[in-house]
Amino acid sequence: MTTQAVTASCFSGSDGRSYAVTATDGTFANRLLSDTGSAQFGFAQTGLLITSIQVTYGGGSCAWRVRNSVSQVTKRTGFGVKVGACGPSPSSGAIAPFVVEQDDVLEVYTLAVA
Repeated sequence: MTTQAVTASCFSGSDGRSYAVTATDGTFANRLLSDTGSAQFGFAQTGLLITSIQVTYGGGSCAWRVRNSVSQVTKRTGFGVKVGACGPSPSSGAIAPFVVEQDDVLEVYTLAVA
């Protein structure tokens, strides 16, 4: 299997946090960790109202999801944007707002260029 760098910007109003992972293509077992402190999404942004998630990847395709690691409930899903297509901003990855719980994880599924 191949790997690729994936980054995400998660915004709560105008305040954002960055996450990253070297993703293994073909699996959802890729959890993004914060750039500062290497914390999982739920620990880093517990209690915040998230209004935007923008995920960028190197090539091929990329899907993301926010999932509660205890209940297994998927809260939000979306597709990544290829690096260079647009910059991270609160409006470019707008989603239906939700409040982050401590057990939430941000995961990506990537596929390499065929």
